[in-house]
Amino acid sequence: MLPIIKVKSNAVIFEENKYDSTMYIVLEGEISLYVTRNSKDVEIGIVKKHEFFGEIEMFKKRARSFSAKAVTNSRLAVIKSRMELEQFMAGNPTFAGKMTRMMGQRLAEAAAEAIS
Repeated sequence: MLPIIKVKSNAVIFEENKYDSTMYIVLEGEISLYVTRNSKDVEIGIVKKHEFFGEIEMFKKRARSFSAKAVTNSRLAVIKSRMELEQFMAGNPTFAGKMTRMMGQRLAEAAAEAIS
């Protein structure tokens, strides 16, 4: 069983350019992913129930490329390591399939952006 945290609306989960390799799965609520440019927050996505975020830094060991904050009161499952992720995926094949599809989609979008 993964640890679960409760996050209040508008609470920052992590900040852009800070090192943190934790991944999160949204159990309840919505999370805004955003970057700060010219002192303004620019939303780059919303993560909803049963979706995940923060996985790239778990694999790449780099600083966060965006910030995340709760849009609504939220509950998040916390995955701190690749071993925890592998164990969770082995016990949750539906999530494993969804994660594989979403990561493929994100990779395709990133490749399309890089080309254009």
